[in-house]
Amino acid sequence: MLQQTQVSRVLEYYPRFLARFPTLAHLAGAQEREVVKAWAGLGYYARARNLHKLSRAVLREGPRAWGDPRPDARHDAGAPLPDAPELLRRLPGIGAYTAGAVATFAFERRAALVDTNVARVLTRVFAPRLHPKRPRDQKAIWAIAEATLPRAGKPSWTHNQALMELGALVCTARVKRCGQCPVHGVCRSSER
Repeated sequence: MLQQTQVSRVLEYYPRFLARFPTLAHLAGAQEREVVKAWAGLGYYARARNLHKLSRAVLREGPRAWGDPRPDARHDAGAPLPDAPELLRRLPGIGAYTAGAVATFAFERRAALVDTNVARVLTRVFAPRLHPKRPRDQKAIWAIAEATLPRAGKPSWTHNQALMELGALVCTARVKRCGQCPVHGVCRSSER
């Protein structure tokens, strides 16, 4: 829900959505139109449809939905999603950012993630000549995100959350608050 939607808006919808669909099984059992109706007002309805497709794929196919090659791979409806970004990306509607976010925040795995705020922070700090919206530069920004990750999963959770918050609250698109920034001393774009 948080992709391209403000936290304040999501806070209204998230509890209602979870009350209606508390598990993947509840979500998979619903009709697509019910899921889209519960999502109404958040926009980007493909996210709701993809979440519905994902729930059905996971419950129908289990580990085979994310490419488990074992023919005897069975799935328990209570089993979790895969915890590795490369496996998460095999599920419907999961891209690089979502895979990294789920792996990091749900499973405390070491995984890079780059959203608009993170891209802004990384480019300002390390590579001011890169442009986050330019496709050829996006690969370099992801490489920076990967290179700056701590070695373990739990610190990666903190690291990724801090980058997101830094971009949302301090190093914003409109205002660079360099005097408040904890990395201004090493930032290549810092206004000293």
